[in-house]
Amino acid sequence: MSPDTLPFFMELEQHNNREWFQANKARWEAIRDDFAELTARVIDTLSPLDPTIGHPDPKRCIYRIYRDLRFTPDKRPYKTHISFFLSSGGVKRSGAPGYYLQIGQSDYGLEEGCSLGGGIFMPDSATLAAIRQEIYYNYDEFWSIVDNPVYQRFFGDTFFTTGKLTRAPKGYPNDWEGADWLKYKDYCTMHALSKRDVSSPRFFDQVTAAFRASIPLNQFIQRAMGKEQ
Repeated sequence: MSPDTLPFFMELEQHNNREWFQANKARWEAIRDDFAELTARVIDTLSPLDPTIGHPDPKRCIYRIYRDLRFTPDKRPYKTHISFFLSSGGVKRSGAPGYYLQIGQSDYGLEEGCSLGGGIFMPDSATLAAIRQEIYYNYDEFWSIVDNPVYQRFFGDTFFTTGKLTRAPKGYPNDWEGADWLKYKDYCTMHALSKRDVSSPRFFDQVTAAFRASIPLNQFIQRAMGKEQ
């Protein structure tokens, strides 16, 4: 990563306005181009392992820096991070499993400087039901994925989620051994890296190692959705 990435976003957090951004736009463009090169390297590494992500244009996988201000009282114009999503079956396709990387400041719960992971975020009700059913009927396989030592080293025994039910979903026994895994509304893996990690020569290796640990879960979700390839 460009050594200016974290300093740029730290400054942007303090000066989140059009005047400052326009004066520093060349810095942003250099950071974005460097991030696109990183994205390309990640695609080249992951595509042979998870062919569903294909070989998309790296720049189309990167989210815009401009915030959507339509439905929020927070009118800061710019995000204070840069991120990409490599999606199964399409560029930044919502409602599909994939691989997410975010570098910058504290947006969306980010605290350490970098967060990354896989899985699926905010699936629609039909997809969520299909994932829960897949877990229920193939629990031994699901457990072997989330209990794997490599998976555990990166992601632990919980998912990053927007919410969690207090009881098992309707139609599933609350006393079933895997009931807690059916309560999630999202099935996202999440791993944090520090600002020091972002600046390390080993950053790319750390990122791709975490993504590789997410592949079995993504494949499990793809199968639940009937999209395994």
